[in-house]
Amino acid sequence: MSVIGKHSPSTRLDKHTGGLFLREDGAVSVYLVVATAGILLLTSLLIDYARIAAFHKQLEVAAQSGIRSTLSAYDNQLYEQYGLFGAGGTDRNEIFRHVAENNWMDNDDAFQMLRIKPVDAHVNSYEVLGTHAVFKRQVLEEMKYKAPVDFALEVVSKFAPLAEAMKEASTSVEVLEEVRKLYDKREKHLEKTLELQRKSARAAEQEMDGLLAVGGMGQSGGAVAGIVSGYGSYLGWIAHDSAPPAGARPKYSLEIGSYAMTARAVSNDLAHKSSNALIRHRELEPEALEQLEEARRCNDEMSAVIQRLQDNRDNTGYDLISGEQSNDQPASGASAPASQLQEVRQAAQDMILPSEWFAGYKEEVTAQTRKFNSFNAGTAGFQSGVSAALSNPGSGAMMSGSAERLQQAFNQYADDYIRPGVVIKARADGLNERQSSDEQRKEKEREAKSKWNEVRGWMKGMSESGQSEHQQAFDEVKQRFEANLLFNELGADEAISGEEATEDPHDAASASMSGMGSIFSGMADMLTGIRDPLYMNEYIVHRFNAYDPKNFESMMKSTGDSGFSDSLALGNQEIEYILYGFHDPAANIAAAYGEIFGVRLAVRTMEGLVECKGMGHPLLVLAAALLYGLEKSIADMMMLAKEGTTPLSKYVSTNLTYLDYLRVFLLLHGNSEKRTSRTIAVIEQNTEVILAGTSTGLTGELSASVNVWFLPGLMRSFTVLGLLNGKVKGGRYEATKTIGWSYQ
Repeated sequence: MSVIGKHSPSTRLDKHTGGLFLREDGAVSVYLVVATAGILLLTSLLIDYARIAAFHKQLEVAAQSGIRSTLSAYDNQLYEQYGLFGAGGTDRNEIFRHVAENNWMDNDDAFQMLRIKPVDAHVNSYEVLGTHAVFKRQVLEEMKYKAPVDFALEVVSKFAPLAEAMKEASTSVEVLEEVRKLYDKREKHLEKTLELQRKSARAAEQEMDGLLAVGGMGQSGGAVAGIVSGYGSYLGWIAHDSAPPAGARPKYSLEIGSYAMTARAVSNDLAHKSSNALIRHRELEPEALEQLEEARRCNDEMSAVIQRLQDNRDNTGYDLISGEQSNDQPASGASAPASQLQEVRQAAQDMILPSEWFAGYKEEVTAQTRKFNSFNAGTAGFQSGVSAALSNPGSGAMMSGSAERLQQAFNQYADDYIRPGVVIKARADGLNERQSSDEQRKEKEREAKSKWNEVRGWMKGMSESGQSEHQQAFDEVKQRFEANLLFNELGADEAISGEEATEDPHDAASASMSGMGSIFSGMADMLTGIRDPLYMNEYIVHRFNAYDPKNFESMMKSTGDSGFSDSLALGNQEIEYILYGFHDPAANIAAAYGEIFGVRLAVRTMEGLVECKGMGHPLLVLAAALLYGLEKSIADMMMLAKEGTTPLSKYVSTNLTYLDYLRVFLLLHGNSEKRTSRTIAVIEQNTEVILAGTSTGLTGELSASVNVWFLPGLMRSFTVLGLLNGKVKGGRYEATKTIGWSYQ
C-alpha cells in the first residue's frame, strides 16, 4: 500500500502538471478495472451472439436436412403407376425429428461450442396432390419432354397429308348442305307458284266449261257458239210467225221464246262465271307472287351462302396443319382429290337462278290475270250483242262478232294456260329439268337413311347393354370425382347425359365435317403453342387404360352373347371415362364409338364426293357421296373391331389405331377442370389413396435451444427488443426454424 501512496522526489510531479497515469488519487486503477470489465462484457456479448448465430445456422441446416429426408419417403405406388410424387410411407414427423436431431452429434467427452438440445420437431402439409394446380404441375414436369414428340409424330403427321382434301370436302359439304336445304325450299315455293297458276287456269276452265270451247272452237263448241249458230233459225221463226197463213196461229212462238230465254241466260251466265273466274285469279295472284318472292329469297340466300363460305376458307386449322407437313412426306395422293372437290363445290353455283329469271316469272304470273281480265271484258260486249240481236233482228252480226272475239280471247288464254297451256308447260318443263335428278337423289337419301339407322341401332344397343355388375365402380368413382370438385371449390357436378344421334344422315355428315374441322384446329393450336392441354392429354393416354375395340364385334354382329357387356368394367375404359365423364358403364364407350364413326364418315364422305362427282347435279353428288361414306364407314368400324385399326383414307397410306382416335378426341374436347377431377378420381379409385390428403409440399418446424454462456439477461433483452428472433428461458436461448420444400 505504501508503494502506491508515496513517491520518491524524483518521480513526484505537481498534480496540476502530471499525466493521467501518475496522479496520486488512485484513478488509474479504477479506470483500468472499468475498461477491462467493458472489454470482457463486449467480448462475452460477441461470443454469445456468435454462438447464437451459429446455432441459427445449425438449426436451419438441420431443418433443411429433415424436410428433404421427409419428402424422400414418397408413395411408391403413385410414382410407379402414375409418375406422381406424394408423401407417404413412414411417419413424416418421425423422419423429420430423427434426421434433424442427428445433425447435432454431441460428444460429452469433447468440448462443444454449442450444446444444442431439441425442443420440438414436426411437419405440416402446405400443398396436396388433389389440388388441380399442383396435380397439373406434376403432370407437366413428367410430360414436357416426351409429349410434343409423341403427339406430333404419331398423330399430326398422320393427318397432315389429308388436311387440304378435308378442307375442300368440309367446305363442299357445308356449302352443299346449306344450299340443299335452301334449294328444296326454293323449289317447293316454285312448285306452289306453278300450282297456283294452274288453279287459276282450272278455275277459268271450269267456269267456262259448256259455255266456250277450249283449245279452238267450231260453231258447235259450247253454249255461246250454239246461240250464234241458232240465231238464223231464230230469225226464220220470227219471219214465219210475223206473217202466218190466213187463219193460222203463230207456229214458233214457243221456240222463239225458248231461244231468247236461252240466249239471255247464256250471256248472263257467261258474264257471271267469267267474273267469278277473274275474282279467283285476283285471289290467287298475290299468293303466287308471294311464293315466287319466297323462292327468290331462298335463291339469294343460296348465293350468299356460297359466297360467305368461300370468303371464310382462309387461315383455318386445315391450312396450319397442311403447312406443317414435312417435305419428305408425299402428299400427292391427297392433293389430287382436293382439286376435284373444288369442282364439286363450284358446281353449286350453277344451281343459282339469275334475278332476270324471277323478274320474267313475276311478269308471267301477272300477265295471266291480265289476259283473263281482257277476256272477261269481252263478255260484256257479248251480252250487249245478244240483247241487240234479240231486240233488233238486224243486229245479229254484232252478236256474232262479239262471240267470235270472245272465243278468240279465251283461246289465247287457253293456249297459254289450259290446253295446250304452253306457258304453264314451259314452267313445268323447267321445274322438271331442274329436278330431274331429285328422284334419284331421294333414292340415295333413302338408302343412306337406312344405313344410318343401322349405325344408330348399334349405338343404341351399346347404351342399353346390361352392365349392372359394373355400376358400383362407376358410382364409387363418381363420389370421388364430386369430392374432388368440391375440394377445388368447383361446385358439385351436374348430371350429364349422352345426346341421341340425329335421325337425318345429312345432319350426321355435317356434324362429322364440323368435328373434323375442330380436330384440325386443335392440332393447329397445339403446334402454335398450347402446351399444357397437350401434356395433360398425353399423360392420360400414357398412364390409363383404353377400351379394347375388338369387343365391338359381338355387338355389331348382334350375336347376343355377353362379351360386350362383360367388357365394360371401369378398369377397361379409364381413358374413355376421363374423356366423356358418363357415370354409366356403356355410355362412354358408345360416345367414343360415335365419334370414331363421325371421323370415318367425314373422311369417307370426302372420298365419296370425288368418286361420285361425275353424276352431274351437285345435290345428287352429295347424296351419293353420303351413301358411299356411310357404307365405307360401316366397313371401317368392322375392321376396327377385328384388327384394332382403320385406314385413314384411300388417298393416304397410313392407319389409325383406336388409341389414336382417343388422342384426337381428348384434344377436341378440351382440358376442362372436370376432366382433371375425373383423372384424379380414377387414380384414387385404383390406388385407394386420397390425393386431397397426399402432400407434395411440406413445411418442417424445428425448435431447439442452446445454452447462453455469459449474459442471459442481456440476451433476453435483445429478444424483447427484436434483435434476436428467439427467446431466453432458464439460461438457454430457444429458437424455431420453419423450412418449406416440395417435389416441384
